[in-house]
Amino acid sequence: MTADAALVLGPALDTVSRVLGLCDRQAGSPTAGCCDRNHWHYRTTDFANARMQEAGWLLAIAYAAPVPGNRFHGQQALLGWSQRIWQFWLTCRNGDGTVPEVYPYERSNCATSFTAACFVETVALLGGASQWRDEIATAERSFAWLATHASPGIGNQLAASLLALTGFARLTGNREISIAARRRRDEFLSIVEADGTYPEYGGFDAGYQSITLSTLVRVLRHCDPDPELEAAMVIGESRLSAAIDNLGRTSPDRNARRTQFLYPYGLAARKSPALAKIAAGLRDQAILRPTWMDDRYCIPMAADYFLTAWELCHANDAG
Repeated sequence: MTADAALVLGPALDTVSRVLGLCDRQAGSPTAGCCDRNHWHYRTTDFANARMQEAGWLLAIAYAAPVPGNRFHGQQALLGWSQRIWQFWLTCRNGDGTVPEVYPYERSNCATSFTAACFVETVALLGGASQWRDEIATAERSFAWLATHASPGIGNQLAASLLALTGFARLTGNREISIAARRRRDEFLSIVEADGTYPEYGGFDAGYQSITLSTLVRVLRHCDPDPELEAAMVIGESRLSAAIDNLGRTSPDRNARRTQFLYPYGLAARKSPALAKIAAGLRDQAILRPTWMDDRYCIPMAADYFLTAWELCHANDAG
């Protein structure tokens, strides 16, 4: 394992242990699989934040990633917990397939896009459609809703819904969803600015740019080669790299949403020199890492770190 891979793997592993404590893993519990501890344990909320269910994707990666030092690799219990987490996600949706994040019965495009994307990624990683037939059939209405609903002008949410639709179409062969994925791809490309900005509420934001870049890498792994999407990633990576200093930091004052975090997987997959800056920041404890984030945000960031470690180890093996 390279030193840089070890730097990102450590926080990812620590976060998996933390996230296991957020999940109701008690067999027979009416909330088994719920990962919002405030809902199932403390009872301080009367609905579950659906984005916490992205823990199912994190556990799937932890189980599957053949990365040296990954103590969770091949642990069978993670398979069952991941599946139960997604089964709970299916039950906490609204009737139209949308999910809540902030308030009961909310139809959150953001939460629906990201959780649906993580669901199809989990299914693809852990055996494919044949082993998740019932869950896929139940989940379909979420993808049907995403096919006709989007978040115009918000790059990371458009990319997440594109990943969800593309992944579901590949898993199922659903022609209507495939057509919708193509439309969403065109919609995303139409907002990419000439300098490579993926707009976030009208401006550039390095943190969300990194999420979008990571998401686009995952999209391309579910579809045929796409030169236009690839070109958008090239200029998007360049725009992001220019905003990162030598210790992997960005300026919140220059970010449209004032973020301070960065997701490294897109940079690792693109073999960007900027990844070395993030590694330097991790060594100096100068940048945010998953273990420093709150319960809601540590989950997707840890998944991105895990994917980064996997990518770096794979690249090292290939070399």
